Amino acid sequence: MRSPTGFTRLGLLAALLLAVAIMAAVPLLPLRAQQERYDSLRAEAEKRFQEGSFALSRDLYLEAGKLQLNEDARRWVDFRLADTLWRSQAATQTSDQSNYEAARKQLDLLVRDIQRVEDRDRVWAEVEESLADSYWLPRESRNWGAAWEHYQKALEWWAGSKDLDLARARYLAILFRVAEPPLAQGDYYYYGYYGNMIPLDLLQNGLKIAREPRDLAHLHYLVAMTLRRQGGSVNDQQRIPEEFEASLKAGKQSGWYDDALYQYGEFMASSGPVRLLANGEIRQEPDYVKALALFQRLLREFEKGETRYYDQAKAQVDQITNASVGVSVSNLFTPGTEVQYQINWRNTKRVDLSLYAVELARDTDLSGKDVGAYQWLQHVSIAGKPKTDSWTYATGDLGVHRPGARNLSLKKKLAPGAYVLVATAGAATARDLLLVTDVAVVLKSSNKQALAYVGSALDGAPVAKATVRLWQRFYDEGNWKWRAASQQTNEQGITVFPLVPSQSSTELFAASVAGDRQAFSLGNSYWGFRPPGKEWRIYAYTDRPAYRPNEKAQWKIVARRYDGAVYSTPNREDLEYEIRDPRGAEVRKGKLTLNAFGSAWGDLDLTEAMPLGQYQITFWDAGRHNTIGSATLLRLEEYKLPEFKVSVSTPEVKGRRKTYRLGEEVQVTVQADYYFGGPVANATVEAVVTQSPYYRLWHPTRAYPWYFSDIDNASRMYYGEGQIVKRETLKTDAEGKATLSFPTQQGGQQDLQFRVEARVTDASRREILGSDTVKVTRQRYFVYPRPAHNLYKPGDKVTVNLKAEDANEQPVEVEGTVKVTRDHWWEIWRNPEGREVKGDELHRLKERLPIFPPRPPKPPRRGWALVFRGYKHEDILTTRVRTRSNGEAQVTFTAAKEGYYRVAWTSRDDSLTGQDKPARPVPTPISPIIQAEASVWACSGTTTDLGYRSGGLEIVVDKDTLEAGKDASILV
Repeated sequence: MRSPTGFTRLGLLAALLLAVAIMAAVPLLPLRAQQERYDSLRAEAEKRFQEGSFALSRDLYLEAGKLQLNEDARRWVDFRLADTLWRSQAATQTSDQSNYEAARKQLDLLVRDIQRVEDRDRVWAEVEESLADSYWLPRESRNWGAAWEHYQKALEWWAGSKDLDLARARYLAILFRVAEPPLAQGDYYYYGYYGNMIPLDLLQNGLKIAREPRDLAHLHYLVAMTLRRQGGSVNDQQRIPEEFEASLKAGKQSGWYDDALYQYGEFMASSGPVRLLANGEIRQEPDYVKALALFQRLLREFEKGETRYYDQAKAQVDQITNASVGVSVSNLFTPGTEVQYQINWRNTKRVDLSLYAVELARDTDLSGKDVGAYQWLQHVSIAGKPKTDSWTYATGDLGVHRPGARNLSLKKKLAPGAYVLVATAGAATARDLLLVTDVAVVLKSSNKQALAYVGSALDGAPVAKATVRLWQRFYDEGNWKWRAASQQTNEQGITVFPLVPSQSSTELFAASVAGDRQAFSLGNSYWGFRPPGKEWRIYAYTDRPAYRPNEKAQWKIVARRYDGAVYSTPNREDLEYEIRDPRGAEVRKGKLTLNAFGSAWGDLDLTEAMPLGQYQITFWDAGRHNTIGSATLLRLEEYKLPEFKVSVSTPEVKGRRKTYRLGEEVQVTVQADYYFGGPVANATVEAVVTQSPYYRLWHPTRAYPWYFSDIDNASRMYYGEGQIVKRETLKTDAEGKATLSFPTQQGGQQDLQFRVEARVTDASRREILGSDTVKVTRQRYFVYPRPAHNLYKPGDKVTVNLKAEDANEQPVEVEGTVKVTRDHWWEIWRNPEGREVKGDELHRLKERLPIFPPRPPKPPRRGWALVFRGYKHEDILTTRVRTRSNGEAQVTFTAAKEGYYRVAWTSRDDSLTGQDKPARPVPTPISPIIQAEASVWACSGTTTDLGYRSGGLEIVVDKDTLEAGKDASILV
């Protein structure tokens, strides 16, 4: 049977198949040629890329993009086009961000829809690394938080790559780039300068795969610096010197050799190594001998100019080896009181001290000196003055360059007056003021005059006919100058000084004397100075504060000029403006001319494509020479009822929220549900985890909590938004759930809190946000002892309340040991004959001698030596205590005699009972010890010595809340 055209159906089919075969065969050769052309272009483009010629590489990839490519080649070309777009922009070192934004948008598109791990190929890893580099490498960016989340993904991919040699090189290259970005080799930069501390586990991975000695040295240095900065367990802290030593083995072939030498030396000179003593105590103290050897080694192996640390190392050597001395007086003293002072020293076995009586108003001379007011004491003349007193303090220096310090008291009472206390150790000298007085001078100033009031420090009564000498430091003809004037106070204790006019702030120093009563005061005088010209004032507003998409916003401005006193109306002046959207992108810019009333107006079409949020407008003068001002012009909003909600939660164990310790992996569940019921299945959720320090604050239940609300709230610390440690895209399952997990640092010395945010965009283009905070601590629970009273009488029954809570403020049942001791300050000294002196004998000796320890006799006889100083403990009670289900317990004991009592709780982290006990062991070899302590005092009205040392004046009130009209017990 034939068709109307004369072909059989079989013949027609054969003809069609032949035609298809011919068409398929024709482009076969051109496709091969295109592939060869692509391979050639890619090889040349990658060569240019490795040379840093990113613009040339981009041109070659643009040419390759015109070819007919398979899917893999097309993805690679698209990646490199975006990659070289921002890299070529970064090479120009301009501030234009448009190419960065465009490149990141294209890079995001390449990885946005790849959610499954098995679908992540090398292009995916390269894109993540490029995104990270775009935030981290440009000098004008250095956005570590945004970069790290992408570096993490790239590192994770390369860690699983089967091409071991390439993976090793790329993994280490990323680590080293993170540690020191290009163009950051200035004298200011150090590892971690931008917060770019690499997690310890990734550095450990690097040590496992590195082969070259210089790479190993570099990694050991980074491990040492990371442990030094972030802390860790005792074992981790003990590793710091080991890691520094390993970083020095490669010598100068390591580019970080001088960094390692200097930072190692600085570590030894500042905090020093951690030692675990036989009694379990942890001690960390500087090792100045080792530090000195490291700094001297750096100076031997490097010439000046070869290392940026040369001058710093030389200064460190001088600081460690040179003799130094300091003296300070923390306050003023009223006549008849004990005079206290502090001295500190280094590299000296004795400090010589001298006291000179001075008159501040007469002996202070600042004329002709370019010094600030706060340096006045150095210009109090003591030349030719006799010493009021002099003595020597034996430091007991052991020759290991360790600084020493001591709080001392003058045994002699000083007559009212001003004294310069001078401390000398070899060529080093220091001074401070000892002022014994019952008057004060108050200094108030304006820009034209200064008022001095001299009055009693005890009752405020004015002191008449006191001589006041005022020094004024002012700027004149390019130089700072001092001018002095003296006047007497009137019957009201007041005198007024005219000041030298100046266009800058001036410094003031006033000293007063009335007989043997002296005082001084420092102050400033601020002169108002306004640059020439008139400042702009612009008020911008719209016909309503918020708009919807597809509406037109009408806006208007009213401008004025202000010369400091009078407003004027600018007219017919040109201004320029620019409007930016919530993302910072430019929406419109233009020029406008003010009318006769100083006004102008404009409009803005708002489309559906424009982002929601606040729109900012900025104004400049004609030619954009000066910015006049900026303001929020309007808000673009579109309200639709959200269709679903998102919640974030951590697991519960037996009805209680699970607690986490450092080193454990945190599990988080994200749940998305429609408001009308039912789960949101297969929804894309962006999860972001930020990390910040956590400091646990506990406030007891108070009698009047509202009264303490400002104090309790003020003690809450805010540490910003935190550092992003994980960002992941999740998919909800059929029940609307998605799970997220992230590790925490094992052995860290800082408790942490993690904020987990789950973000979903709804139909109204708003982000539906669910969040939760997870606290991860070194110990699983905390114990807070609090006595019912702070003060008791001898023989009273003492009650101490205990509260045990976990990091989630949930009560816990726990058992621990409570030990009560009566502590007494105890000192043992060895006299020059070698006999130990202590107890009542030492107390009587201190009362009898004007200075203790006595001045050392002349050599070769030795002086007094301190054998022991600290608290001696008398055991009162040791008992086991168990908190109830509400986390509370109570312990009582009798304070049989007056003294200072300490109540100490001790338990282990694994001592939780019942439902609080963790389901599985904590992955640390030793559970941390939970310790808590409270103190009470037992005394009577005649008690003069409790055997307690506070280091200064301390006031202890019996309770923090007292009723009006009731007696209050206070211990001073």
